[in-house]
Amino acid sequence: MLPRRHILDVYEIVKDKHELLSMSTITLAIDAIKYMQKKPKKDHLVEALELNEFICFMFPLKRPKNRSLLYHVVSDLLGLLMYGVPKKSRQAIETLETINYSEKSMESYPVIEVWNSLKDKVYSKKHGATSIIDGFIKKIMIEMDVIEQYPFVEDIFYESKEYMKEWLPVFAGYYDKHTETVKNAYDKWWSMWFCKDDKEKILYSMVERLCLQTEREFEIIIDKDQIISSIQHNKEENKKENQRFSKWYQEGVNLLLKI
Repeated sequence: MLPRRHILDVYEIVKDKHELLSMSTITLAIDAIKYMQKKPKKDHLVEALELNEFICFMFPLKRPKNRSLLYHVVSDLLGLLMYGVPKKSRQAIETLETINYSEKSMESYPVIEVWNSLKDKVYSKKHGATSIIDGFIKKIMIEMDVIEQYPFVEDIFYESKEYMKEWLPVFAGYYDKHTETVKNAYDKWWSMWFCKDDKEKILYSMVERLCLQTEREFEIIIDKDQIISSIQHNKEENKKENQRFSKWYQEGVNLLLKI
C-alpha cells in the first residue's frame, strides 16, 4: 500500500501520539529503504519480517514498536489479495508460503496465517495487466481519501523525517550502513511523496508514476487526465474503497494479535 495508508494502518491500532509517530516512521522506512540498495537481496515483505526479528533480539527496548512492521506486511498482503499480485511480488509471496516453521517461531512469522485466512475471504482471481492497473488506481483513491478524511496523517508523515533519527541505529546495524546513508535514503524517498503539498500535485505525481510503470511493465498507455479527473470528482467512491480496505485490514490485524 501507499505511505499515507500505512500511517492510517498504525493509527487503527495505536492512538498515543509518540508511539504513533515512532511506529509510523519505521513502517514507512521499510519502503524507503528499498532505494538504499540498487539491487535489494529480498522483497521488502521478507525484509520487514526479518528486520522485525532483528529488533526483537538486538534492540529489545524498541519492542513492541517493531509490531508496526507486521502491520505493514498485513496491509501489503491484503493489498495484493484485493488489487492483484504484480509479477515482481510473486516471488515474495512464494517465499512467505514456503518458510519452514519447524525451524522458525510462529511468534516471529504469524502473518502467513493471516494471509491464508484473508485469502479465503477476500481474494478473487485477477485477469492480467488491466486488473493490476485498476488495483493501483484504487490504491491511489485510498491515498487521496486519507488526505481528505484524516489530515493528521499528513502531520505524522511530515514529522517522520525527524523521527527517523530514532530508528537510524537499528537500520544502520541491520544493513551495515552508515547512519547518514540510511538517513539520506529516507529523505530522498520522503521527498517523492510531496508531503504537505498541494493535493492536486500529490495526485498528479502518483498518477504520473503509475503511467510510467504501466508503460514500462505492461506496455500499456493509460489516460492520465481521465484518471485524475475521476479520482478528484468521485470522492465518495474513494471513501468507500478506503472503508472497505479498513474493514479487512482490521480483521487481519485482529487475527494477527491473537496468534
